Amino acid sequence: MSQKNEVLWFLHTLSDACSPAPLAWRHRSTQRKDFLEKDDLKKMETKLLLSLPEGLEVIGINVIDGVLIISAVSTHPSACCPLCSSLATRVHSHYTRKIADLPCAGQQVRLLLQVRKFFCEVSTCVRKIFAERLAPFVEPWARVTTRLYQSVQTIGFATGGMLGARLADRLGIQTCPIAILRRMMALPTEPVEQVIELGIDDFAFRRGRKFGSILVDMQSHKVIDLLPDRKAETAKAWMKGHHSVNPFVRKKSWPLVGKVI
Repeated sequence: MSQKNEVLWFLHTLSDACSPAPLAWRHRSTQRKDFLEKDDLKKMETKLLLSLPEGLEVIGINVIDGVLIISAVSTHPSACCPLCSSLATRVHSHYTRKIADLPCAGQQVRLLLQVRKFFCEVSTCVRKIFAERLAPFVEPWARVTTRLYQSVQTIGFATGGMLGARLADRLGIQTCPIAILRRMMALPTEPVEQVIELGIDDFAFRRGRKFGSILVDMQSHKVIDLLPDRKAETAKAWMKGHHSVNPFVRKKSWPLVGKVI
């Protein structure tokens, strides 16, 4: 081998030795570090994508039967007792809450939240052990997030029960017409002010068996209240309590209101 070839061979060997090795030939600790960094980045991006509140850390992401399963753990160092409002730091145990959340790109999302139970160290408090609260993200004893609950309510008021269930299914929300109506009825009713023109009519809770009365504000065309029966005494008591005047009724319901006025 000539002197020129020997120099070229030495420089080529030196460049190979100084260049970084491929990922397949790196040390296992280096591969593990790169994998953990990518995994942590993926979990952080998932938390930002789902808008999870502070204090919840994503620890796992899986897809099972078309449902996106996200495991998260609470990282708050302490929790407040729901009775005495004192801070507690001593952990009693852990348990998992299964919570349905808003869909992501049409795919159902379920959260597996690992929360803790704490000891209340206030001697005068009746509650000795309590579970940490995640409100307002998830209400106590709830199986859906607050944002999913409010979304179902909005769908119900816009479309109703049957159509709302169909629309929710297309959006990736698993619900039924009865659940939509139940969430709508859970909203507090607005206080009834003085009604100038009141409309009264009867309707059937159960066709041919149980009847009630519906009260409508004829100026705003909004339902004010539902009475449990169609007796004149019940409507009269309601009208006295709300100072209603000028009742307007259908001809068929006139015998009921005629007794009232």
